[in-house]
Amino acid sequence: MTAIDHGFVQDRPSGMLDWLMSFRRGLSRANDGISPSREIPPAQPPLLLDTPVQPGFRPAAQEEQDGAPRPLSMGAMAAPIKPISLRRDSIYNAFNTAMPVSDRHGLAGRNNELERLVEAIVVQRKHAVIFGTRGSGKTSLARVFGDLADEAGCIALYGSASGDADFDSLFRPFLTELPMSAAGQERARKMMSEPLDVTRLAALLVEDVRQRSILILDEYDRVRSEEAKADVATLLKLLTDIHSPVQVVLVGIAGDVDGLIAAHPSLRRHIAPQRVAAIPKPELERLLLSCAENAGLRLDPDALDALAGAAMGSPYHARLFGMQAALVAEAAGRDRMTLPDVEQGLAAALEDWAEMSGATHALFRRILWDAGASRRMIALAGVAASQMPALSYDRLVRLGHEVLGGGSINEGQAADAMRRLEPALTAMPGGGLFMFEDTLAPQFLLLMAKQPAPATPPPPTPAEEMRAMLKGVDGL
Repeated sequence: MTAIDHGFVQDRPSGMLDWLMSFRRGLSRANDGISPSREIPPAQPPLLLDTPVQPGFRPAAQEEQDGAPRPLSMGAMAAPIKPISLRRDSIYNAFNTAMPVSDRHGLAGRNNELERLVEAIVVQRKHAVIFGTRGSGKTSLARVFGDLADEAGCIALYGSASGDADFDSLFRPFLTELPMSAAGQERARKMMSEPLDVTRLAALLVEDVRQRSILILDEYDRVRSEEAKADVATLLKLLTDIHSPVQVVLVGIAGDVDGLIAAHPSLRRHIAPQRVAAIPKPELERLLLSCAENAGLRLDPDALDALAGAAMGSPYHARLFGMQAALVAEAAGRDRMTLPDVEQGLAAALEDWAEMSGATHALFRRILWDAGASRRMIALAGVAASQMPALSYDRLVRLGHEVLGGGSINEGQAADAMRRLEPALTAMPGGGLFMFEDTLAPQFLLLMAKQPAPATPPPPTPAEEMRAMLKGVDGL
């Protein structure tokens, strides 16, 4: 797959059918636990960042004699710095949460999704929409699919959208990378001198592209312009109607296809929807064991169970929680992660999230403190949001009966939970459906719900403090 700023060259076997069969055999071997070997850095003495030096620039004897002030070197100013731990560095690399997965063997639990995308896009020549929550692995899935498409003889190009993007800025970067004829390249250069037109771009992609191409447009949910979204839908319809060798894959945060593209009914049958759902717990456990092995650590069974359970199907949270627990074990000088390490790691992850998402954390803390009988239902809402494409009152009631038991009391608790959580939710198309605005929040909501309720109310928010200061102004 080729990104707009860099590219990758792949060897391409001849024959689409042969390639597809070998791809499926490769996935089967991955499921059997066969994966490329990974080397763990050998233990070495720690590297010291700072070596104490003699302060000043004059001879030491002269300094002692005259007693005059002397210039300070960095060695004199700084306290000794803790040595770098090679294992600590390997932990960050193994549990990396900052970068998408770029290798199919690191893409845990997504073999079925990869097969469906290959079948729909490469074989059936459909467009696709990859959607899910933040941290679910959408970008990783799209990138690995792009590499597989390259191996199948296609040209996969990767781009990313911005909030102020229009139709022109979405597709202009692809023009210089597409495999076009000489006439097509000249035609594209002329088009670059003016805003892109949907009809002319579609004609260019049909008439002058000389090799199967797949345009992967990530972070499409950030596009705010309804006009741009309408133009994209029109482009997909035109490319389908005139049998273009170019397919488009849209990737973004959404609960369903309508959350990313309002497609015409006649276009829907030419779009393959691919939701990136929660990963089954056994797959998360395999991911965590692999990360721990790469970091040179072992995982106790109860620690593994606690990490996979807390992640609730999210590979991002599994890596984040696992990394924090691994750092606790490393700080204690152990090569084994225990349940107490996991408990401390989860607390550290929650503290870091509270720093980044202060408003949501404060809301959760407040509603859990005074929720009373609805506390369990609020926690269940977090679990449901991590497992379902969208949250609703009806779904929460149904889950309340199935999971918590009881009768009509659950209906009242579900209504109360949805009301309390409303400031943290965002409405979705379809009416009555919601997602957490911070899609990383459900796992942290459950962690907070498992903590004992504080004896004292949470401190006031900055807004509440300011309102108290304004008391007496114009009737406040």
